[in-house]
Amino acid sequence: MQDWMKVTLLLCAFGTLREIRPSEPFVSEFLLGEWRNITENQLTREVYPVGTYSYLSLLIVVFLITDFLRFKPVIILSGLSGIAVYAILLWTTSLEWLQASQFFYGLYMATEVAYLTYIYAKVDSGKYPVVSSCTRIAALTGRFLSGVSSQLLTHFGLMDYRQLNYITFTAQILATFWALWLPPVNYGIYFHRRNSAISIPMEKQPRLQQNRQTFQSTLVEASSLIARHARAAYTRPKVLAWSALYAAALALFVQAQTYVQLLWREIQNETNNTVAYNGAVEAAQTLLGALGAFIASLWSRASLPAPAAALQGAAVFLATFVPNVYVSYAGYIVMGTLYHYTITLASAKIADQLSDESCFGLIFGINTLLGTGLQSLLTYVLIQNLDVSIYSQYYSLSGLFLLLASLWILGWMAHMCRQKQSIHISNQ
Repeated sequence: MQDWMKVTLLLCAFGTLREIRPSEPFVSEFLLGEWRNITENQLTREVYPVGTYSYLSLLIVVFLITDFLRFKPVIILSGLSGIAVYAILLWTTSLEWLQASQFFYGLYMATEVAYLTYIYAKVDSGKYPVVSSCTRIAALTGRFLSGVSSQLLTHFGLMDYRQLNYITFTAQILATFWALWLPPVNYGIYFHRRNSAISIPMEKQPRLQQNRQTFQSTLVEASSLIARHARAAYTRPKVLAWSALYAAALALFVQAQTYVQLLWREIQNETNNTVAYNGAVEAAQTLLGALGAFIASLWSRASLPAPAAALQGAAVFLATFVPNVYVSYAGYIVMGTLYHYTITLASAKIADQLSDESCFGLIFGINTLLGTGLQSLLTYVLIQNLDVSIYSQYYSLSGLFLLLASLWILGWMAHMCRQKQSIHISNQ
């Protein structure tokens, strides 16, 4: 077996284990259940926002140090933070510890960037499309298994919502152990480069001073290269447009996904429906999302981001307006499927515009950071500032999806007008 295939399989095994979290489809049910003494208002406004804000702040730090530490230590940190999250959920009860778990969850999600970019530093650029698909498929496989197992275990009464955390906790331990077997990265993308452009003078100086000069030179070189790649990418109108779509789609989806269990819970309480199918819904959303991503990768030329965003808005509206939890489930599945289609389409369009392979991870890291920033802004405005109800939150998200579709159509029309003008001028 070739070396790149071995590395890819090892990383995919970690990704699958990391995503086996059957407790997540029912996390709100668990936190609001008999095991913890918190209210829904506390969960919405004092717990979940901690995870959102810590994710944003820690993503900035992790994004900067991942390449410098050469990926593997950050991947191990991802597993350790996952262990911390679910240990706290299992063996503590206070609100303060719950907020601490959200801080570690923010770290857990932020360190995912190391998993997604490690492979680009270990394989040749010609293998990027294959290994990118493999790592994402591995993550989706773990999520699908989580949804199916959680639904079956709770439906047949084999486990309650708290006990699902034991499986998640065990999976995080196994993922961390597996990460130790990943081969180290000898050369980074920006730091510790194979061919450094700067040579360090080796005069007879104290070792501490030499190390300081080496670090400063490396930092200057890496910062200059990052700035140059970012400037070269974002000065291209197509990269800018698709990056804006990527960030907006990510922000709206994550915001909707974070609080959707509370919406379902509210609908179930109003309609006296006590049977929850959250796990089955997450499994279906993951499976159809993978199909949407596959379609986007095959027919990226026939891109339809505006209709996709409009359908997402309609799906979220119906999921909120119709007093039936099964309609809400269906709306969430449609929204998630179209999200995976949109995000894959935007990724492909951006990649087509990038000339330097090392730009690939940088641009998507920046776009993820922007999307997380937008989602944090939505959390602050909708939940902690305006203090709107759960229904009003999702009506607002529905309107924002429609706004995104409208802005994309206006941008497309402006682009077509500029193209016609340039053709008319060239023909004169």
